[in-house]
Amino acid sequence: MAQETLKSLIAVIMTLPLQEQEQVIYELQDNISRNTAKLQPTEEQKTRLRQAYRDSQEGRVYSQEAAHRMIDEFAQEQYAVAV
Repeated sequence: MAQETLKSLIAVIMTLPLQEQEQVIYELQDNISRNTAKLQPTEEQKTRLRQAYRDSQEGRVYSQEAAHRMIDEFAQEQYAVAV
């Protein structure tokens, strides 16, 4: 967004009543939290990734079907967090 447009948007928000300004802030913070959460893996996910790396280094591999199942589970977890 162009700096000038951003400044105009902020100026409009400042004309709102205090309660509506607080609502804007709440919604922006909520949006930032959701987007930030999507980027950071959970501790369980980190542990699973480390284990998968160790398994691959030691020659233990997964079948394509098992790998797809794990990916589907991971995607479901990410979707649940985003909702």
